[in-house]
Amino acid sequence: MKRILLTFFTVFALNAIYAQVVLNQSDDFNDGTEQNWFEAGSSGAPAENVATDGPDGEDDGYLRDYTTQNPGGPGSRMIIRNTTQWIGDYNAAGVGSILMDVRALNFDVSIRVSVTGAGGNFSSPAVVVTAGSGWVGVAIPISETDLISAPAGNDGSAAGTDANATLSGVTEFRILSNPNPSWIGEVTDAEMHLDNITAGAPLNISDLKLQNDEFVISPNPGRNKLNIKLPVLNIDFKIEVFDVLGKRIYRGAINQLESSIDVSNWKSGIYLVRVSNDKTTQTKRFIKQ
Repeated sequence: MKRILLTFFTVFALNAIYAQVVLNQSDDFNDGTEQNWFEAGSSGAPAENVATDGPDGEDDGYLRDYTTQNPGGPGSRMIIRNTTQWIGDYNAAGVGSILMDVRALNFDVSIRVSVTGAGGNFSSPAVVVTAGSGWVGVAIPISETDLISAPAGNDGSAAGTDANATLSGVTEFRILSNPNPSWIGEVTDAEMHLDNITAGAPLNISDLKLQNDEFVISPNPGRNKLNIKLPVLNIDFKIEVFDVLGKRIYRGAINQLESSIDVSNWKSGIYLVRVSNDKTTQTKRFIKQ
């Protein structure tokens, strides 16, 4: 019996050590599995891996989550969970946003990230993805100042009181649909698809470095062109632009030191320009006149 208990605690300790969130980690669901994402055991609508028709089309896998047509019963809430690679110390890892591709099939979904830990339950702001709009890239801020206290759950979790404490030791990570800050998803008859769930740097940081220097955008404000100048060229650099609601409106690779994006058809307002590779991320604000 002692040997069995020792083995159990050894395995538990190893999982606790190695299951820690890391900046720029990403779940792309191209290995044919759900990559440790799951529904509650009582749910009649388990999450499932779909091998094709992700954002990149044929042979691009994604995660399908749906609800049952059983209002208020098991599986009726839009929620997906992870207690493996998405737990740990978000503050130490420098993770302050979650980026993902989302598709709402038949009903709009109000996408939130919810986390729990020593400081209780917290939710991010919501990003609404319209049904039938296809794959939409979203960026969800989850820094301490972004999180909103969420009520206690029926699983014994407590209402949020200290966002910093929770982010320093997340024990469960959820993606759900709810128009209100919550630890549980809304009751709905909907289906959402998820892909490329990525741990990003805080969206409002402007002083992170790309190989010891910053990229430059100009003119800012601008009307027709958004010019990007890199300090060095790296074939792994990609650029993404998000509107103030967190929806990605542009994505591409950067293959030269200076490049331009036509923004003449963009609506006037503030945008977040994110340049990243697998080692670092930098985000700057751009004003479209």
